[in-house]
Amino acid sequence: MKYYQSFFLLLNVPVLLSGTVNADYKAGNLQGRPPTSYEVRFTYTGYTTFAGKLSDCPIRSNGTVKLVGLLQGREDVDEADDIVYRGTLQLDIDMDICSIKMGDPPKYCNITVTGSGPVKTELAIYFDGRGGYIQIRDTTSRGFRKNAVGTCDLAEIAEERTMIPLRTIATIFNGLDLPTLTDRTLRVGRYVSRIEGGEVVVEVLRVVNP
Repeated sequence: MKYYQSFFLLLNVPVLLSGTVNADYKAGNLQGRPPTSYEVRFTYTGYTTFAGKLSDCPIRSNGTVKLVGLLQGREDVDEADDIVYRGTLQLDIDMDICSIKMGDPPKYCNITVTGSGPVKTELAIYFDGRGGYIQIRDTTSRGFRKNAVGTCDLAEIAEERTMIPLRTIATIFNGLDLPTLTDRTLRVGRYVSRIEGGEVVVEVLRVVNP
């Protein structure tokens, strides 16, 4: 009799485990398939401006901002939800800003922003095919090397330096629409678009763990 009772219990173990798993899914403890990771590289080549055009300012037209590393996100979300990828990427900035130096008369001036370090990054792919949106959430405990120099007022240059990398316009990828990412998920490829001041290139280099 004990043998049959033990055998009956063993037969029901999968059912019991399945019930536990289903309960976990409903409770949100499990989120379906594991996250997918991608190696990515975002590059902007151009310039930025507070005032004036490239022809007005003593600035370079080929400054660069690069954001490189791994992004990871869950792709088995509801069809009406955005897919969000997160990761710590390496940010390198070498970008000019056009501005105005007060005086009589006012003159156009430049600020060159440089910086390098890891930043916590988030990329959302919109559910309705509008593309993506990238933003930088924070720096990390490793810190961020930064500097700002130029011909603008010293106070403006000093203020710009304090804003690197989270609030300066030179970062480019902190709050930028990426309309070329129209697939439901990230796809390996090279996606090019233009914004005022330069060219944005998004490269999804490889799937790390499909």
